[in-house]
Amino acid sequence: MSTRTIRKKAVSVLWVLAVLLLIYSFPKTILGFLLLVGVCGIYDFLRNGIYTAELAKKYFIGNGRNTWVLSPFNSLFDLISKPNRGVYRMQDLPQDCQRDLQQVIDKAMSHKDEIIEYLDSRMAENRRGMLFFQWYGRKIDTELDISELQQKFPYVKTVGVSVFNENRSTSFHFGPLRMMFRVLYNMAPAPHHEGVYIQCRKQKHYWHDDPLFIFDDTLLHASFNKNDAKRYCLFIDIVRPSYAPFILNGVISAFAGAAFTLRRVFYKNWKVIE
Repeated sequence: MSTRTIRKKAVSVLWVLAVLLLIYSFPKTILGFLLLVGVCGIYDFLRNGIYTAELAKKYFIGNGRNTWVLSPFNSLFDLISKPNRGVYRMQDLPQDCQRDLQQVIDKAMSHKDEIIEYLDSRMAENRRGMLFFQWYGRKIDTELDISELQQKFPYVKTVGVSVFNENRSTSFHFGPLRMMFRVLYNMAPAPHHEGVYIQCRKQKHYWHDDPLFIFDDTLLHASFNKNDAKRYCLFIDIVRPSYAPFILNGVISAFAGAAFTLRRVFYKNWKVIE
């Protein structure tokens, strides 16, 4: 058994013990909270459309446990937002959001060669790298200065670029919060290769078919680069279409400081490039 596997099992055991200790220490409060989290978590889990014991284990005590704990907040975001398609096309978004998103994509692609060269010079043998220009609407200072990607947009809140080294992939996982949707845009011509794709739930999206993929990243997903070439994707978060956008924008703004601090925790398995 590898060290990484042992560490994952130890974290899962500690998670269960911590929950039991909290129940013992504050039984009424914690049991009430767990009832809420339990109901919302079951709803959240069922959204994936995959009903297996393996996925339940991954969601409730594996790498999805943070999403489970935050499920009451995500359920609230669902109530104040327009019906969630899970996977989107550009034309499914509001016109203003489309304009914001297309503007960011065009600006980034105009600097494509510069960005790729910069990433290549810093990746070395790292499995996956992430370069941020802004995060939850907060500007990130980087050595690669592209101010057009750091300006504020009404809908676009995170702008970055993710790079996968050759033959590198992620495990299946869940994003934590649902006030934004994830947008990925393949920056380099994708080879016609069946091993280069992203999968959300049971749906596979091959980059050689379409460079753009928009989805709810709190759903089960994983990215694959089973190919002898690097994969570069624009990494963008947009405010989800909502009946009360001021609430979502307020939550995003309030969370920005904590999110900035937690950025390296969220991407602990990535090389964060600055």
